[in-house]
Amino acid sequence: MLEPWQWAAAVALALVSGTLSGLSGFGAGLMMSAYLLPVLGARIAVPVLAVAMVLTNAGRIWAFRQGLSLRRAVPVLAGVLPGSLAGSGAFAELPGPMADLVVGAFLIVTVPLRRALAGRAVLGHPAVLAGGGAVTGILSGMTTGAGVLLLPLLLGAGFCGPALLATESFVSGAMHLVRCIGYGWAGLLPPDLVLLGLALGAATVPGSRLAALVVARLGPARHTLVLEALVVLVGLVTVAVAIRDLEAPRS
Repeated sequence: MLEPWQWAAAVALALVSGTLSGLSGFGAGLMMSAYLLPVLGARIAVPVLAVAMVLTNAGRIWAFRQGLSLRRAVPVLAGVLPGSLAGSGAFAELPGPMADLVVGAFLIVTVPLRRALAGRAVLGHPAVLAGGGAVTGILSGMTTGAGVLLLPLLLGAGFCGPALLATESFVSGAMHLVRCIGYGWAGLLPPDLVLLGLALGAATVPGSRLAALVVARLGPARHTLVLEALVVLVGLVTVAVAIRDLEAPRS
């Protein structure tokens, strides 16, 4: 578990990530994972981040509550929620090194994936939205960063502007809540990890105002490049360590 100084560092990072995600369009969960994965490993970090993202998205829902519109998001929710539960169950069955390998590899993929999907929408047919939601939910349950797949689905459902931000936050928050339930059933979320996740999630809510002065000089575009490089680096290190651990018994 985290030492006191690691707790302090994690909460400070969560404060900053609340703003960084807003300025760059990059998820706060990915930023926190860049710190937590090397320290805790995927088997602990992924459930903790799921708890944190429930609160993070609750804050966004409140901020954009006037635009919340759930009727058109029902097909996405119909796929995301059971998919998240199935994915969290599959994650619980992975041994520690394999979980690190899956999460590290997906972290690397999220950077080109986010760029490829930026501003794009998928076909808005309910069956397509439900199928895409199921895939997103399964991937989200098994790793971190799969939330980037939600935006094209909701764009395809016809959302834009504040309605997109509010509804994406609601769908994402519901997805992470179901993940927490799945991890809890599997015994991956003891009280101390729930407490850490709640602390991190709560810290992201006021983080935008506290961190704005720090990131203003970088600018969103340059800052996004820094974050992307960090996420890829953490992903590569996590994959390398996982491969080493997987091969250790053979040597």
